[in-house]
Amino acid sequence: MTAAGEVQRRRWTAGTELSVQELRTFAELLPYCVPRPLPDGTWLGSRPSVSYAAGASESAHIMALLDEAIRRSRDIRSRSPQVRMDLWELRGSAPSATTADISEVGPGLIVSGTRLARLMRAVDRLALELGIAAGATELAVPHLVSTPTVDQAGYAEAFPQHLTGCCVVRHDLKALDRYAAGSAEERLAELEPADVNLAPAVCLNILASMSGDSLAEGVTCTALGACGRYEATATDSTRLWSFTMREVVYVGNERGALRFREDMLDALECVARDLQLPCRLGSAVDPFFTGARQELAAFQTEFVVKHELLGRMAVDDAPVAISSVNAHGQHFGLGFGIRLKDGSPAHSACVGFGLERWAQWLSSHLPCDEAAWPSTLRDRL
Repeated sequence: MTAAGEVQRRRWTAGTELSVQELRTFAELLPYCVPRPLPDGTWLGSRPSVSYAAGASESAHIMALLDEAIRRSRDIRSRSPQVRMDLWELRGSAPSATTADISEVGPGLIVSGTRLARLMRAVDRLALELGIAAGATELAVPHLVSTPTVDQAGYAEAFPQHLTGCCVVRHDLKALDRYAAGSAEERLAELEPADVNLAPAVCLNILASMSGDSLAEGVTCTALGACGRYEATATDSTRLWSFTMREVVYVGNERGALRFREDMLDALECVARDLQLPCRLGSAVDPFFTGARQELAAFQTEFVVKHELLGRMAVDDAPVAISSVNAHGQHFGLGFGIRLKDGSPAHSACVGFGLERWAQWLSSHLPCDEAAWPSTLRDRL
């Protein structure tokens, strides 16, 4: 007989088989069920099994979390994704060593070399041109976002796993001295939460700047910003904690928001066809982790509010979301109190370009000689 608190090696196995998509979701949720790193003996097959060490009471908690992760992983899509454009089988040049142009400087933190930096600049100029053609005014935004803005946007309810809260040293001279002289562990005791977070998206600060406005007509804005989204399962350089995004945002009436979305989808399709590199444009669902996942994902699927441009990486054929087009309905109009001249909440939509992902996708297919790159990129270098 073992003591109730004695740590033992234990194993949990799912009570049902998962589809490929369901298994991918379960793997994303797994770090929120068992301690990191992923325990040895974990098998992520169609019927996943997890081995871990824990006492009896802790084990009961872990098993309950794993069962809940299975429940949240169930595929609730009522229909298959709508594919708008499919160039997935195209082949670029021989795969290049993209990772050779990357220096990892921390978890989810990279320094991109010259080739990637030039591609990021070309893509940003292309995205800026698309925004200006849509009538956008260019803005500059901070890389931090206030907690009230996060709350108004409803971001914490939808994507708490992505948020990175900030801390400052307590406002106390002795605390400053202890922090300066302390070890890494001792310094933690001198920190207190700040009322800001790393901005998970560029559009949040843009919308906050319009809070309480009454719009006589639609407004289109664009900005380039540094964003931070934490990903517990991130293992490669396309899933970064800190990254750069160009967004174009429309706020106005429903017809204008839907027209903006269609124009941006047309523009993305045009760019993709000009590049002639493997990618796919179609409907998508956001990575919801909370207990409301099924409800939120079902809504996105039913009303097709999100589209993604997925690039196929040359080395391993992995799909990487490089751009997304989102229709928000009146969600942000209600959250930020942005209204139309008739008093109704404004509608909004946006398109985002993840520059590091775009650059890595392009670099994996393009030849070394820039003169051989598509004119869509060359003309913007």
